[in-house]
Amino acid sequence: MNPRDRFRLDGFQDFYRRRNERALFGIIHGSEYPLHRYPASAKLPESRPLTPDDLDLPGYLRDGDALWQRHEATGDDTFWSASIFWGVPWVEAVIGCPLRANHRTGSIHTEVPPGFDGAASLPKVDDSNPWMRALRHHARRLGEHAAGRYPLATTRMRGISDLLAALYGGQELIFAMMEKPDEVRATADRLGEIWIQVARAQLEAYPLFEGGHGAYLYNLWTPAGTAFYQDDSVALLSPDLFEEFILPVAKKIASELPCLMHLHPTGFLPWQRWLELPFVAVELHIDHGGPSAKKLEPIHRAILERKPLVVWGELGDEDLADVLRLPPGGLLVSVLARDPARAVRAMEIAGRGALSSAR
Repeated sequence: MNPRDRFRLDGFQDFYRRRNERALFGIIHGSEYPLHRYPASAKLPESRPLTPDDLDLPGYLRDGDALWQRHEATGDDTFWSASIFWGVPWVEAVIGCPLRANHRTGSIHTEVPPGFDGAASLPKVDDSNPWMRALRHHARRLGEHAAGRYPLATTRMRGISDLLAALYGGQELIFAMMEKPDEVRATADRLGEIWIQVARAQLEAYPLFEGGHGAYLYNLWTPAGTAFYQDDSVALLSPDLFEEFILPVAKKIASELPCLMHLHPTGFLPWQRWLELPFVAVELHIDHGGPSAKKLEPIHRAILERKPLVVWGELGDEDLADVLRLPPGGLLVSVLARDPARAVRAMEIAGRGALSSAR
């Protein structure tokens, strides 16, 4: 291992023990929107639902290498990590949701699948499923292509509330939970099983990087077998609906696989309940229009008392300075910088202007 990688790996091992003496610091270059981030996605059609054949796998691998090289020139504390094309909501595709590209927004969104009628109507999750077959192929190719240069990660894995909302529709899901709870519970249980299958299919295809995996877009090295987990649509639910339909399945997932938990600070945010699960770390966004870093400080400190914390976002100067005043043990601050000037400014505020030459 080269000296820089050894330095970064030691930093992450201290981070997970919450023993790092200064906060780890990272820069994410460019847009967070995948179709804007990956030039290979420019040819995705908008006029019809996507198929696996629309994905330019060699192009995405080339784009990933360009992003890795750009990151390595920055000289921060993090490892760039790769996943199968992050713009595709892979789990939703596997369970039968049509996918639509939108080049204006830079995202791919899902539609409610035709003919969905509860758990029994969900498709098989094997090689007869075209999206599952594509996922395995992309993961194998990525593992071969990376050739040990960077850690590999699961793609963005939306959780049970997100998948239920994709199947039923956001507002319709609330009514379904009240009007046909047995069906929704059975569907949630089946989705938990599918989620674990999709995560493991990726992780099993990836060689380890210095004994671990990664966390895509957040540029973490993670303990082996770690998957990315989010449950953003929980924000739409009441505490009772969350406890009844979502938390039991999330507990099962977290007991089966180590997970990095992604949270937004808007809407219903049951962060205390999430901290009871054995997540390896928690990532809490600083969102545009959401609470400032100063307002989130009590939650940040409470998380740091129990878990490693990643604070991620397009942080302005004030938010960045406030986050950097948190206790450093178990803290990683990751700044989305849309242009080089912002990256330089963020490095200056963090006192890391000479980080690259220091190594």
